[in-house]
Amino acid sequence: MSPPEGGWPHELDVPGCLSGMARVPTAAGEVCIHRFEVHMQGDAGPRDQGATWPASAPAHVELSAAAGLEPTKGVSWYQAVAACRAEGWHLCTSAEWEDACDGQPGPGGAAHPTLDGSLDGQPCNIDHPGPDGRLSASGRYPGCSTPTGIYDLEGNLWEWLDPGQQDAQGMPLIDKRGGGYYSGAPAPCTQAAVGSHPPSFDGTIGFRCCVAPHDN
Repeated sequence: MSPPEGGWPHELDVPGCLSGMARVPTAAGEVCIHRFEVHMQGDAGPRDQGATWPASAPAHVELSAAAGLEPTKGVSWYQAVAACRAEGWHLCTSAEWEDACDGQPGPGGAAHPTLDGSLDGQPCNIDHPGPDGRLSASGRYPGCSTPTGIYDLEGNLWEWLDPGQQDAQGMPLIDKRGGGYYSGAPAPCTQAAVGSHPPSFDGTIGFRCCVAPHDN
């Protein structure tokens, strides 16, 4: 698929957001979200915080999200939360991610995070893995982009999200969405997996960060 006239949306900076972030409307107001799954360097702190949550050791990380970088996998939900907080952001909530994915605040919108809302032609990295059967670099599948230029919300890596829920003991419940390069089946915007892993789990899952626009 050829880039649209003027280039792909990720090449454009958006007022109120840091470079590399898109600005999208959500049911709770506008939010800036990483256009690509995060590439992380540094120490994200303990994988399992257990009963110490949320009094955790701070993360010391450098986060990047750009085309051509390989997104980081194998971080726990706790580490993803800590990494975003270290930059002054937050791990995207389930609601923010879904609204960015379907392009509409609240319920409804596109079924899939592609330019036309469909998976015709299999534009996402779901059942045709990247080079040598591994995770692909961000932006390798240009058709797997929302109209606002957010890439790989479906396929490539599952993504940690914060559903804002707790279990009976007051510990956080997790959500993950989007499917992975090995999934073999679509994972549409509304497909949630709340409580499917403990927050210390560190499988083939990445993340993005969100933050309120700085002009709010």
